[in-house]
Amino acid sequence: MSQNRAFPVVVEKDAASAEYYAAQELGSFLQRGGLMVSERQQGEGNIYVGNSNYLRRHYAKEMALLKDDGYLICGDGKNICLCGKGEKGTLYAVYAFLEKMGFRLYTPDALVIPDLSNNFSFSTFHFSITDNPAFGYREVAYYYPNHSQLYADWHHLHTQSDRNRLFGMYVHTFGKLLPASEYYDRHPEWYSLNDGRRSRDGQLCLSNPDVLEALCQRLADTMSRRPEARIWSVSPNDNYNACQCDGCRRLDSLYGGQAGTLIWFVNQVARRFPDKVISTLAYQYTRSAGNVRPESNVQVMLCPIESGRQVPIPQSDPGFSKDIRDWHRLIAASANSQPKAAWCALGSADNTFESINGSEQLFIWDYVVQFRNFWNPFPNLHVLQPNLQFFKENGADMMFEQGTGADNVTSWMDIRCYMIAKLLWNPYIDIDSLMDDFYNGCYGDAAPYVKEIIDTMTAALIESGQTLNIYGYPVDAVDGHLSPGRMDYYYSLMQKAYVLADSNVSERLRFFEMAMDFASVELKAHDMYGDFEAEEMKAMIDSLTASMEHFGVKMMMEMGISPEEYGAVMRHWVEKTFSRSKAWKRPVALRKPSTEPYGKASLTDGEGGLLDYRHRWLGFWGDTLDAVVDLGEPQVVSEISVDFYFYPLSWIFLPQRVMFAVSNDGDHWEWRYSTTNENPEVLATPEIYTCKTKRVCAIGEPEKYRYVRVVAEPLPEIPAWHRAAGQKPWIFTDEIIIK
Repeated sequence: MSQNRAFPVVVEKDAASAEYYAAQELGSFLQRGGLMVSERQQGEGNIYVGNSNYLRRHYAKEMALLKDDGYLICGDGKNICLCGKGEKGTLYAVYAFLEKMGFRLYTPDALVIPDLSNNFSFSTFHFSITDNPAFGYREVAYYYPNHSQLYADWHHLHTQSDRNRLFGMYVHTFGKLLPASEYYDRHPEWYSLNDGRRSRDGQLCLSNPDVLEALCQRLADTMSRRPEARIWSVSPNDNYNACQCDGCRRLDSLYGGQAGTLIWFVNQVARRFPDKVISTLAYQYTRSAGNVRPESNVQVMLCPIESGRQVPIPQSDPGFSKDIRDWHRLIAASANSQPKAAWCALGSADNTFESINGSEQLFIWDYVVQFRNFWNPFPNLHVLQPNLQFFKENGADMMFEQGTGADNVTSWMDIRCYMIAKLLWNPYIDIDSLMDDFYNGCYGDAAPYVKEIIDTMTAALIESGQTLNIYGYPVDAVDGHLSPGRMDYYYSLMQKAYVLADSNVSERLRFFEMAMDFASVELKAHDMYGDFEAEEMKAMIDSLTASMEHFGVKMMMEMGISPEEYGAVMRHWVEKTFSRSKAWKRPVALRKPSTEPYGKASLTDGEGGLLDYRHRWLGFWGDTLDAVVDLGEPQVVSEISVDFYFYPLSWIFLPQRVMFAVSNDGDHWEWRYSTTNENPEVLATPEIYTCKTKRVCAIGEPEKYRYVRVVAEPLPEIPAWHRAAGQKPWIFTDEIIIK
């Protein structure tokens, strides 16, 4: 019995500040659990925190087994010792000990505190647990770890702040090291040759020796401003535009492809900076390893961005499986044949360096979110464990799990973040038991219904055989896990869950349900879920965006659309779709043909386009939109409008000029509107622009017209700032509205 007894939490007088903090945390939580805590040391019954004399006398062999961040929890029935290696190892030991006592931190707002007042005895602690992390670096790019230090530390995660200390520059750095805005005009030959011209928005010409010299000088200057940073990225920009000049092609053939050329180049940089780690990307066109061994101070970041998440990566993407094994072999061969590099042990108490063993050279940048639709249900939970086991077994020691970033929240974030955090420490845990504990702790009596929704959705995904794409849309799953019947079933389970929920659980259920609401809005807008009315649709949109605001959602997709902007787009879509303008269902003739596969949409069917150019948008590649609507008989025309989709990342630009004309015979036209558009230098944020005239007839002249003509002329070519400069642009439009 522990009632009325004080439990000393003991720290050595010369302990590091991190150990004092760990002891304070332990004492604080034990007190919240009903125990009396003191600092007074006694002969027995002490909880030693940190590298204590007692620990060194009794557990020296166990301590020798610890790796950085690893911890030791041990007891001999008389005293308890909690200690770890590195700056936070002891703190991790404290939180792991608290979990063994029944404490839980499911989310920053879901802390479980057990009653220990009559249930704590030293005699039950007669064991020794040594626990080391499976991965040396463990970052989950979600809101929780980055906005709750307690959550990050409790679950032994690194944060964006840790990464910023570790990395001097982080990914896609060609454009930062040699920015085209500074150097292109003087040295166009430093930049990639694509389609016969040098590209401002491409990559670097790695075969040009001047590029190496200029980049190393710039890198040295940058390093001098942050001498404490140990990892520096020298890596391609986020596009496929590798240089195609004769020199680079020759290197590609010599070194086994574009990845081999990249490693050949980065190796030269690494030799200039032997006391730093030079990181680069095995990503997109450099994903498949060449035949060049990385230097021992070169880190390879391997990114399975193309892999499906419906089944584990070895089954969904055999190509990536080959790539990771090839990189592992190259890195292992490099580590065995070259001197070891100086490597920063993040968080070491004495800030010293450790030699790498080769495995830390392989950094996996994984993806656990659907980028184009952060709030789409994304049933990938079943592949997280096998994927992390696969990464570990193929040499990875550093993991970056990309979610929605440090400042945004997304569907299932609470569930997914908790699960990933535990797996990053140990990918071989009993994940079913762990998640049952999470569901019960977070959702109480409603837990079986949340679990049933996830399990049913996952089973339906697997049964459908469809790919779970990180760039997908809800409409992709309308015949699978988001079918109308299944969605009805999910909502029926949610209704049962709410009946059993208190106010806290209801809030968590609402957060969980928002993903289904987003899918419902999107699928109804794609006309996949039967008939509905405009007011019903507006109510659904307003409810969804209000919930998004309530939970602090900042972006609906990677491209940066806020809930407010999303709501505006969707309400505009309702207006287009339900306006029943004079053009609705009227015949429309295209004087110039549209371009396949974006040539099936109609301009007068009342089906407006959304923020997905694949559906209901009519495309013209490098050609003019010239459409004539036949109203059937002369009518008063007071307003003409048409929308255009803008998304330069997919080569979709605004037309440079838009004109409206009217006629009664279809041969002689009266031009009533003309405007020019400026295309902003924005690459990856989609927008819908409206061109509209509200004065078709002169004031006082309500003339009638049978034909309305809309002409939109494209840019002559994609502008110079774009990575596809000189190519033909797309124009996308959806509905012609006539009032």
